[in-house]
Amino acid sequence: MASKHHNDGQLQLVADEDALASLIARLTSVGRIAFDTEAASFHRYVDRVYLIQLSTDTETALIDPLAVKNLDPIGAILQDPEVEIVFHDADYDLRVLNRDYGFQGRNLFDTRLAAQLAGEEAVGLGALLEKYVEVKLDKRFQRADWSQRPLSREMVAYAASDTKHLLHLRDILATRLQQLARLDWAEEEFLRLESLRWTGGVKDDESHLRVKGAKALPPRQRVIFERVYAWRDTTAEELDRAPFRVLGNATMFAIARAAPESLSALSRINGISASIARRYGPAILSAVKQGVDLPKEALPRTPRRKRPLPDPGYETRLERLKELRNSCAESCGLDPGLVCPNGTLQAIARAAPTTVGDLKGVAELRAWQRSVPGELAIFEAAHST
Repeated sequence: MASKHHNDGQLQLVADEDALASLIARLTSVGRIAFDTEAASFHRYVDRVYLIQLSTDTETALIDPLAVKNLDPIGAILQDPEVEIVFHDADYDLRVLNRDYGFQGRNLFDTRLAAQLAGEEAVGLGALLEKYVEVKLDKRFQRADWSQRPLSREMVAYAASDTKHLLHLRDILATRLQQLARLDWAEEEFLRLESLRWTGGVKDDESHLRVKGAKALPPRQRVIFERVYAWRDTTAEELDRAPFRVLGNATMFAIARAAPESLSALSRINGISASIARRYGPAILSAVKQGVDLPKEALPRTPRRKRPLPDPGYETRLERLKELRNSCAESCGLDPGLVCPNGTLQAIARAAPTTVGDLKGVAELRAWQRSVPGELAIFEAAHST
């Protein structure tokens, strides 16, 4: 295990199981740990955790999951009720840790959520550290390829900086939330983070339709898009490269619309470089031809959805709820979508509560969101009269 020092304490690079066990044994007694992960979805087809960063008030450790095969001690400390785990924007980290290792978080504090509830306009880690800790992060490494080895000295320093100031930031934001009487709001949100699990990444025949704009294509173009999308996905998987690095979405849409029949026609499409045309041109044209040749009767049909009958009562309730929400957001200095997202307002309006107690049956509505205007105000806005 190599190690060096930074101004705020020791920085360790952990690359074997003995070193990890020793580290976790030490950290278990500290009471709180800043936590972060680095992945490589910008570069790799199969994303995964490529680096784990842990910091206490006195030391920082970078753990290499490519070298340390058994990370169970990390999972154990994430679940330790006596240790507070501090993330910035915990959602993705918790989901990928669950996907890759089956880990779950407990006793969490999220500085991004805390900043949002404190009314901060800029809630990115870089902006918050610059404002409160007077530390400026090096943006060069925000999309670095963390799958590469060895990591450069600059990448190691950047990764360490993500967590070594996080506990200080946590304390500042917790104090601010206490002053605003909103710490219980944050604690309710933190508790919900404990139930996060990985839910994405499922490939199926409809994957191409999850690309924004694909469903709006005419049937023939949609089929061409589907065939080109399938080729891109297969190629990206073979190369272990992020799909957009093989062919961008905008280029696939342009191909679907132009339906090129020759390399020269393909080469005229924006995003098709000479090297792409030379290396992949025949395969792309083959995918296009599959779509062009599909018999008309086999083209996809978009079923017409029956429009629900207008419900004036629902619309009236929803508008009243939006007015109440927007007024509360302005008085709190918070984004309206944070005070109560539109989806939650719609759920309340659909529920049309007949008693104040009925609001507790709206699963989407947080307890702290009910307390902002007060349950009676929400009920009066949502009640059919």
